[in-house]
Amino acid sequence: MNDFMIKNLHPLKWNERICFECSGCGSCCRHIRDSVPLESLDAYRLAVYLREQEISITSMDEFLYRYAKPIPIHSCGYFLYALKTVGSDDACIFLKNNRCTIHPAKPRACRTYPISAEPLQTGGFQYHLCTEKPYHFSGHNFKVRDFIKRYFSLEDQLFVTLDFQSAVPISNLLHKVPLERKKTALVHFLRYKYSDFDLDQPFLEQYKQNNKKLIEALKLLL
Repeated sequence: MNDFMIKNLHPLKWNERICFECSGCGSCCRHIRDSVPLESLDAYRLAVYLREQEISITSMDEFLYRYAKPIPIHSCGYFLYALKTVGSDDACIFLKNNRCTIHPAKPRACRTYPISAEPLQTGGFQYHLCTEKPYHFSGHNFKVRDFIKRYFSLEDQLFVTLDFQSAVPISNLLHKVPLERKKTALVHFLRYKYSDFDLDQPFLEQYKQNNKKLIEALKLLL
C-alpha cells in the first residue's frame, strides 16, 4: 500500500459513529485510472447485471475485454483487473451524465466507500475510513456496523476471505514456475480467477472449485 493510501486511511471501531453523505458530484468517479479494483465477484455480478439490461454480454471474457484492464500487482505475475477509464479526466467507463449507470451492481470498492474492509490472518476484518475527500463527512450519522451490514454482504465477506486465503499459496506457486512456463501459468490464472464462470450458476462454489483447479494446474508446471 502506498504512502498516500496509508496517510488517508484510518482504522475504525465496530460501534464507532461517522458522518457521510454522497453529494452526487461524481468526483469519486473521475481521475481513477488503474485505481478501482474489479474483483472476480464484482466482474461476475456486473456481467450478470449487464446481460439482464439486454447489453450483449454473454461471458466473463466479453465483459472483461470491454470494461476492464489487467493490472500487475506482483513480480510473480499475480494480477487483478481495474475498471477502464475514458476521457481526459480518466472517468469511470460507467459514468454517464455524472451518474453511475451500474449502481445496483457496482464494485465492492465503490459500494462500501468511504469504508474499506481488510481481511485479517486471525479471521474477521479490520475496517478503515478513507478521508481523501473530507467534504463528504457531513450529513447522515451512522454506526460503522450498520453501514457494513448494509453494503458488505455475507457473500462479499466469504469471497474476500477465500480470496485472501488463496493469495499466498497461489503467489508462491507462481514464483516457482520456470520462466519458460510463466505465460502458461498466467493463462491458467486468468482462466480460473476471472474467466471460467457460468453466469447462470451461483458464484461462490464456482470460485472455490476454480481456486483448487488453479493450484493443481500451477503445480503441474513446476
